[in-house]
Amino acid sequence: MIPMPRWIDPASAGLVAALALACAAQAQAQVGGAPLSSNDWLSGRVTQPPATPPGTSWRPGQPVPPDALRRAPQPAADPRPVAKTGAVAPVGVTRLSDGNPDAKGTLSATAAGLPPDLWGDATADAVAQALAAYDPRLPATRQALLRLLTAQLAPPAGSADGAEGQLFLARLDRLIALGQLPAARALAQAAGAGNADIVRRSFDVALITGDEGALCETIGHRPGLSPGFGARIYCLAQAGDWPAAALTLHGAQAGGLIPDPTAALLRDFLDDGAVDAADGADIAPPAPAAVTPLDFRLHEAIGQPLATTDLALGFAHADLRPNGGWKARVEAAERLARAGALDPATLAQAYGEQAPAASGGVWDRARAWQDLDRALVADDAAATGDALTRAARLFADARLTPTLAAMVAARLPSGMTPEAQAIAARLRLVAGLPVTGSDGSDMDRWLSALAHSTDAPPPPPPGAPPAAAAYAAALAPPQGDAPAPSSRGLEMIAALADVDAGVAGDQARTAAGLARLVALGQAPLARQAAVELLLPDAASPRP
Repeated sequence: MIPMPRWIDPASAGLVAALALACAAQAQAQVGGAPLSSNDWLSGRVTQPPATPPGTSWRPGQPVPPDALRRAPQPAADPRPVAKTGAVAPVGVTRLSDGNPDAKGTLSATAAGLPPDLWGDATADAVAQALAAYDPRLPATRQALLRLLTAQLAPPAGSADGAEGQLFLARLDRLIALGQLPAARALAQAAGAGNADIVRRSFDVALITGDEGALCETIGHRPGLSPGFGARIYCLAQAGDWPAAALTLHGAQAGGLIPDPTAALLRDFLDDGAVDAADGADIAPPAPAAVTPLDFRLHEAIGQPLATTDLALGFAHADLRPNGGWKARVEAAERLARAGALDPATLAQAYGEQAPAASGGVWDRARAWQDLDRALVADDAAATGDALTRAARLFADARLTPTLAAMVAARLPSGMTPEAQAIAARLRLVAGLPVTGSDGSDMDRWLSALAHSTDAPPPPPPGAPPAAAAYAAALAPPQGDAPAPSSRGLEMIAALADVDAGVAGDQARTAAGLARLVALGQAPLARQAAVELLLPDAASPRP
């Protein structure tokens, strides 16, 4: 029995006991009655559970005594599945196959004007070798090669087992060699980032264009996709983990897993004090053929940038970034545009960034373009004619006539001087646009009919080049059905190479190539190529 406190007299004990019983009854009614309202929870008026009775040995956090477990009522079994907790269940992930990358592309076969089974029974190795060896010389044939490299076509049916993806990598390599880095990046993205060979090429492209951040993040999450220890170290440093980058470099050097020149660049990249102290004396400039995109970026990072003019064409994209000078940006844009590896609108934008600071060379072309663009915007035919005459001469000297045609041919007005109208007609022909009415000469209008008519071309006008008649005859619709080759794609590449021979003056081979393109269903391509061969300044120089 619990002893009564001394300050409570026996007379009051009954009153205390009565109050205690009343409180206990109220608590019992609260626990067993209706549930508490939300106001009770919000205001904190919730009745706390009774404290542990004195004299018991159990405390919160200890196992429940066995006798209490036996006396506790057992809940009835519920046949319905009930979650044990409110936690989100783990999600199972199964990676779906990306399919054969050889069939991937950024352009549908229909949009590319090619049959889906273009490669036929050829092998992937044969197609890859043909694409790597072909070097287009005309704007039309260059665009044809670009379509072959980016179209979604069925893989070659003659490929052996284990050759899956070989053609895709060859297409990526050819795009990079042509300086078509944006097209290469888009093609790699179409195949996904689950292949180490594709990631390596994508990383090279990203290093040149300066947007390697996303790929570095991918490599950080999936180290198995890293192109090598150099890329892994570079990405660790980019992520701010310099200690891990230094430790990885030390281990890679000790194991001979990284070339010495690249290791020296990475060491100075990670420790800027070392390169400041040595003034870069331990890093000899590499030979142009040996420069990798990673070496290029590391040289830039340690304050020893390499000039892109002596490097492969794709490196010119690095000078298009806004962190360089305007002159270098314009020169790089001209180099890429001359090779057909840049949207002409990008060159136009570069020309118009600033007022030319000097005269001669690139400054004269920038000034001529700004004058021409200003006259076109003002819709001033007289000023446009004067500016066009000057710009056409400067761009022809720089072997940029096809680029100028793509930039302005569709914008040129009528009412200019006869000389300017003749230039405008030629530019429209180079750009693949028709020449109508009184615009241009008889030869210009004949060339326009040659390019855009689906009938047999008319005889060339008097004074036409000797090759005009031969090319026109080759473009006539074929008589009868020629036997289909086992691979129309390989046949098309061979025909394109024959057409390009006309740049060197081999008219007989060119006529045969034009006729073969027509037979393969590529008549519009053949007609535009013939027009470009018959126009001065339309052929593209080798980059």
